[in-house]
Formats: sequence, C-alpha cells, structure tokens
Amino acid sequence: MTERSVLVQERRRPAGVRPASADTAWKWVGWFGLVLALAGLTDLVLLWVPMRLGLPEWEFATAVSTTSALPLVSIGAAGILAFAASHGIRWLLWVVGVLLAVAAVVVAGVLLLFLTDVPLAWNASAGAARVGIVKASVKTGALALLFGSVYAVAAVWSIRLATGKAEG
Repeated sequence: MTERSVLVQERRRPAGVRPASADTAWKWVGWFGLVLALAGLTDLVLLWVPMRLGLPEWEFATAVSTTSALPLVSIGAAGILAFAASHGIRWLLWVVGVLLAVAAVVVAGVLLLFLTDVPLAWNASAGAARVGIVKASVKTGALALLFGSVYAVAAVWSIRLATGKAEG
C-alpha cells in the first residue's frame, strides 16, 4: 500500500453507528431551542410579577436581573431561528422575526427604565456597595445594547428570509 492510498482510505465506523440526517439534527436544535426559550421566558415573567414600577430599587434590580436572564432566552431563540431557516418554514420565520423585534423594543424600554434609576443608585451607595452598583450598571447597559442590537438584526434577517428578500 502506498502513502497516497492510506491518506484517502475511508475510515470505517463502528457497526450500528449511523450519523443523523441534517434534517433530524436541526429538528433537535429547534426542540431544544423551544425548551430553552420557554425556560428563559418563565424566568423573565417571574422577575416582573408582581410589578412594582415607581420603586427605583425594584426597577434597578429587575432591569439587572432581566438583562442577566437574556442569554438563555437568546440561545433558545437562536435554536428556533436556525431550525426555521434550515427548513424554510416561512410562518415560523415570521413569528420569530416579529417576536425578536418585540424583544428588541422591550430591551430598549428596560434599558431606558434602568437608566432613570442609575443616578439614584449611584448616589445612594458608597464604598464596596457602590463598586457593585457600578459593575451591575455597566453589565446591564452592555448586555441590553448587545442583545437588543442582535435581536433587531436577527428580526430583520428572519423577516427578510420569510419574504424571500434575503439569502440564507
């Protein structure tokens, strides 16, 4: 056997092991995405209920917790979006696109509410507590801008894909 024939020799899989089809794999991504999105949404709803708008401490803490909960929802949304895009399911692309657009607006609203409470929180804290408040403020602002932006961009892409105006 020459070196060349060894390089192109097909690797054998163990008996009984077959790779899943891409369709099946994307369906699992979609299902896990749905579970993750629902779990994250449950967390978010529980953060806001009961609503205590007008109490700066509650608003500040809820905004910080809300932005910290966005990664789980986002991973779920990304899974659903990937499934819908891979299968060309227009109605689901529309639904995900609209929900992501709504999420972008909600995150912007949470950020605006949060920004009204930041000066109060900074002025009401000192020492080590103030360092924690400043760190929470920076993290919340950064996460809101990052996730809000990606939600908006993904919403536009999803809707454009659903209408046939974007390439996959």
